[in-house]
Amino acid sequence: MSEESSILVGCLGSVAWVRVQGTANHENANCIRQFLRSRFEKGWRKFVVDLEESKGIDSTFIGMLYQLAADVAEEDEEDGLVEIINPGERNERSIRKLGLDALIQIDSDGLRWKEERELVRENMMQPVSCPPVSKQAHTEMVLEAHEALAAANEENEKRFCDVLEFLRQDLETQKTEN
Repeated sequence: MSEESSILVGCLGSVAWVRVQGTANHENANCIRQFLRSRFEKGWRKFVVDLEESKGIDSTFIGMLYQLAADVAEEDEEDGLVEIINPGERNERSIRKLGLDALIQIDSDGLRWKEERELVRENMMQPVSCPPVSKQAHTEMVLEAHEALAAANEENEKRFCDVLEFLRQDLETQKTEN
């Protein structure tokens, strides 16, 4: 994870919360994914990702969130949610352009989670430390995120087909080298 970025994580009531400071991309998506997946596996079904202090997001990060949102919807369609708050215009446009706002809720007006936002500001001060992952594990995570994006709709399938092919080939090369 770059020195310019930090990820703050915590749980508020029944909500798993992530606050991104800096960029949210393939470099730190695995760290965020580990926290969110561990909560999901323990039965959590409400997730909020605060991008107020984020400088940008990439397709790996978006795909990782979409994959989580699809799993949450499958497990708990009624009450489960993955919500991005304070996305900023550019990030929101990226999510909507990919057609992911059907499963990922977006609070661009800052109207939801007001009390929780204050608690987060007061209590989530320490960034989570992310252990390094192998190149192969990183490539697998990036591939899974892009497979989730491609599975979201036909347009994304076309948009990411070359990326998917490259990642699959890269992964095969890595496996034969090891």
